[in-house]
Amino acid sequence: MIAMLASPAWAQFSVDEMFHPFVYTNETGETFSYRMSAPQFPEEGKRYPLILFLHGSGECGTDNQRQLAIGLPTLMRTLLLCPEPVVVIAPQCQAGNWWVRALARTDRYAMSREPSGSMEVALALCRNAVATGLADSNRLYVTGLSLGGFGTWDAIQREPSFFAAAIPICGGGDIRRVKPLRRLPIWVFYGRVDKNVAVDCSRRMVSALHDAGSSSVQYTEYEDGAHAIWDRVYGNREVLDWLLSQRRDEKKPWWRLW
Repeated sequence: MIAMLASPAWAQFSVDEMFHPFVYTNETGETFSYRMSAPQFPEEGKRYPLILFLHGSGECGTDNQRQLAIGLPTLMRTLLLCPEPVVVIAPQCQAGNWWVRALARTDRYAMSREPSGSMEVALALCRNAVATGLADSNRLYVTGLSLGGFGTWDAIQREPSFFAAAIPICGGGDIRRVKPLRRLPIWVFYGRVDKNVAVDCSRRMVSALHDAGSSSVQYTEYEDGAHAIWDRVYGNREVLDWLLSQRRDEKKPWWRLW
């Protein structure tokens, strides 16, 4: 694995060099490409926080390269300023196999019963990182931009108790299935003048969460922001400090008093 490097090393290593390429094969024999950045020499017995990064539609493919180009370089640059190593998994979905089966562009959107093949793999990669002892099951995070923003909503709506927090950027989900997310910390980002994806996609989700009683959702809308706001988000140390401070084990169900 490629080591998470100290911040001065950023100038010496590209994001491509910081992510090792892998191929995941599912039960039916289909292969999916992904990249992972993790400590080269992990401490014995230590489990690390993990961020699942979901790219946008322009980075779909099979080259296991394009998903590194947008958003991720800024995310990594900011993570290098954080006081602890973080595992980052960046799978690549194929053009005909998105993170979601359809985009939640209207209030009539209903999430599909089964996840897309790419979403199924993305979640499996996180579970595998936990099963192998690399990742901390109480500190799993998901974020994505544009298509990956829709994917982020899809991931947490399918697995509302799996992740400790989420940052969806320029996306939307199923407003009828937000109740299980009431206690999940979510920080939503959008650009008010986004001409690619209507800002109402996220406003609807935030409003639905508030109606469901959530006090854990935050919403930041850049007044002058267009579609490509992800570098503003990932370049903000405060945002990533907030993300990494969330822990799933601090949010026990009401019936768990011990």
